[in-house]
Amino acid sequence: MKNFLMAVGLLASAFAYSAPTCGFLEDAASEPAQKTSDLPEILLIGDSIRQLYCPYVAEALRGQAEVKWPPRENCQNTQHVLTNLSRWRGLVASPKVVQFNCGHWDAAHWDGDDEPLTSVEEYAGNIRKIIRRIRRYWPEAKIVFATTTKMNPSGEQGRNTRTTEAIRAYNAAAVKVAQEEGVAVNDLFAATEKWPASHYKDYCHFNKEASRRLGRIVAERLAKESGVAAPAMKP
Repeated sequence: MKNFLMAVGLLASAFAYSAPTCGFLEDAASEPAQKTSDLPEILLIGDSIRQLYCPYVAEALRGQAEVKWPPRENCQNTQHVLTNLSRWRGLVASPKVVQFNCGHWDAAHWDGDDEPLTSVEEYAGNIRKIIRRIRRYWPEAKIVFATTTKMNPSGEQGRNTRTTEAIRAYNAAAVKVAQEEGVAVNDLFAATEKWPASHYKDYCHFNKEASRRLGRIVAERLAKESGVAAPAMKP
């Protein structure tokens, strides 16, 4: 029995997900952290698309800014972001820029449900709440909303289906809210809209090279927002 349990443990370890590192920060209490360098801090909050491009943003802005992301976890949907922002508050002292995104999970029809996880109306309301919460936690930070990227144009779908047309609707609702709240928009949907299926590794996630390219696009925009030199690397 002992050998069986050890084997199960080894198997679980072999298949455990290892997230990319990008100024990795462990979970922390809600009290503000202490700033550890003179570089401006950039905080990235978002789903697995962000997890994939985050290390390349850090690479592009090395020496110019301290790029951080909250926990190792996928920040999932708008509800998850809202219920965890207070926990992530303690991870960064005084970010110059906070970029956030969530949308793929919200637009998805989980396990074949007729309705998406979050309606467009609920999504817009949650985006407004997130913006106002970020503003309350970090009143000096510039807030940037990043739009959700399209699905693989091959038509491939995962278990929790969604469409590019639905994502357009969610983006439009979120951009309207961002504009009303005076928040900048980093339109990653537009930046990647013409990317072919060869840039994807599955139904919605970009492959390594495409994620690197997207990271450089994000870095260029965030350099501008934070007032540091633009990265030398170009997409």
